[in-house]
Parts: sequence; C-alpha cells; structure tokens
Amino acid sequence: MTMQTEMNTRVVKGFLWTGPVLVAALVVAQGLLMQFIPGPSPALSPEQLAARFMERRTEIQIGSVLQCICWSFWATWAIAVTLFIRKMERGYPILTYASIALVGGGYVFFILIPMTWAVCAFRVDTLDPSIIQVMNDWVWFDWLFTWPPFSIWMIVIALAIFNDHNVPTLYPRWVAYLNLWSAVLIFPAGLIVFFKTGLFAYDGIGAFWLPVVVFFGWICVMTVTTFQVVNKVDRQLSAGPAATPAPTAA
Repeated sequence: MTMQTEMNTRVVKGFLWTGPVLVAALVVAQGLLMQFIPGPSPALSPEQLAARFMERRTEIQIGSVLQCICWSFWATWAIAVTLFIRKMERGYPILTYASIALVGGGYVFFILIPMTWAVCAFRVDTLDPSIIQVMNDWVWFDWLFTWPPFSIWMIVIALAIFNDHNVPTLYPRWVAYLNLWSAVLIFPAGLIVFFKTGLFAYDGIGAFWLPVVVFFGWICVMTVTTFQVVNKVDRQLSAGPAATPAPTAA
C-alpha cells in the first residue's frame, strides 16, 4: 500500500491551517495586546522598560497565555510539510529525520518566549528593573538570534524539492529557490548581538522587520503550496488506483 492511499488528507489540511492561525494569533497576542511588534528598544533604561511592563501587565499576561497555545501550532504545521519531505525522498530518510529534529528544536525556542515574558509580568512590581531588562533581552535573543535551525530547515526543504523523484514533482522548483532565499534573508537577525540601536538592533528594520516578514511570509507561501500538493493527492485518490503513481523502489 502506498503512502498516498494511507494518507488522511483531512488531517493534513487541518494541520496546515494551523500555520495561518499561528501567524494571526501572534498578530493579536504580541502585536495588539502586548504591543511588542516591534519590541521595546534595547536602548531603553531598565526603569523605562519596567514601566512599560507595569503599564501593560495584564495584556502581557494574557498575550503570553495565547502565545503558549499558538506557538504549539508551529509543530503541527511543520509536520505536515515534513510529511511531504518524506514523500520526496528515496531510501534512507535523512532529510526527514533532519526536518523532525530541526522543527522540534525550534519549538523549544518558541515556547520559551511567552514563558519569559509571563515571568516578567508576574513579578514586575517586585523585580529589580535591571533583571527585567536582562530577561527582556533574553526573549528577543530567543526570538531572533536563534535563526540557524530555521534557516537550515529551509535548506533541507529545498534539497528535498531538488531531489524529488516523483513525476510530476510535488512542489514546483521555484519553491526550492524561495526556501534558499528565505534561509539567507533571515540571517540579519543574528546581528542583534552587536547593536543596541539602529538597523540591526532587535527593534530595527534589518534585524527585526526583514527576518520577521520573510519568515512569516515563508510560512504563508509554504502553506499555500503544500495545500496544492494535498489537493493533488486528493485528486489521485478520487480517480482511483489507476491514477495513483506506482511506488518507486527504495
């Protein structure tokens, strides 16, 4: 029995929808409630930063709860993409295993973001402002400085598409190039270690807006193209076994 005949495409589509839900939930939680898009300037004094946390304490607490939920959708969305990496591979699924490891490692970084903000808000009235400043810096380094696993996963996806043995291929070739460009364009997030102000500070255009727009735009594009792959599988299943390509020997 082939993978296609075993695939529950409704579940796959449900998992794919969690990607756009993640993006929308972050806009609501981190943007509207917490007002952390972009984040507070790293040039703020500890007292100024603590005052901002105190002013929006309840909103930060609520937003942190919502983020804890919505960041979990990273794993459900990414596993739907990983499913098709496996479908594109021959033999030993090294790209699939790499994908699972990179996605899981990335989720650990994500879940630490709202947890840290929640701790800051929880004791903002008693914490030393300098501690809040360090913890907030930690969050933004967790948000941006941890770009490599995501960049490498994009490269893994591109390699899977370039080496796809299916005829026709599951994804168009331009999706591979999109992944490679996205892997490069999120790199400036790693420059926040050198700057407290300007283009490459963690609230700057180069280190925040460019990587964030590229990353979440990439999620949206990968969602749309993977839906197209699932629909292709649906059509093959509806047409019956005769329309389903024979499995290739590993």
